[in-house]
Amino acid sequence: MWSLALAYGCFFYGSYFFLTWYPTYMLEYRHLTLKSLGIVGSLPLFTAMFGEITGGALADFIYRKTGKLRFSRRVIAAPAMLLSGIFVIPAAMTDSVWIAILFLSISSFFLDMVVGPSWAVTMDVGGQFSGTVAALMNMTGALGASISPVVFGFFAAQSSWVAPFFVNAAILLTGTLIWTFLIDPEKSVIGTAGAAD
Repeated sequence: MWSLALAYGCFFYGSYFFLTWYPTYMLEYRHLTLKSLGIVGSLPLFTAMFGEITGGALADFIYRKTGKLRFSRRVIAAPAMLLSGIFVIPAAMTDSVWIAILFLSISSFFLDMVVGPSWAVTMDVGGQFSGTVAALMNMTGALGASISPVVFGFFAAQSSWVAPFFVNAAILLTGTLIWTFLIDPEKSVIGTAGAAD
């Protein structure tokens, strides 16, 4: 449960760039006009929507085909989080604003593929307490979300617009490792509580 919460904190850290600093980044560093931003500003959020649908559908499909709960959740979330982290690096390093937008949109797509498996695991491990597990996961995610704009803002104040993307990539790598090695949807929190009693 705690591993899932920490992984969701990593997810929210990455996703809140798009909800907070993305427009400023595009205006101040990439020098888009406000009109251009209005056209392309929604692209990462648009691809995120498809990422959520894709991640959830694939996790369900793989579970139906294999019957392996742990595999069906991890095989989607871990590679998706890793790919999201990988794509932010060329987005930060390129001189082309359009390539940056393309890579950030791809990164956002992969990042939101993690949403479906994450919420599925809250039900897998929580059972009748899935609401409590979901609340804990979401609260920890909100902590990651609150840290993300502060860190990006710190670097932006130093006119360092590339460094925060490497921090983002490192945090998404951390989330990948948590998904790969620590999250186990086959371990019920109900069983753990019962064993402790």
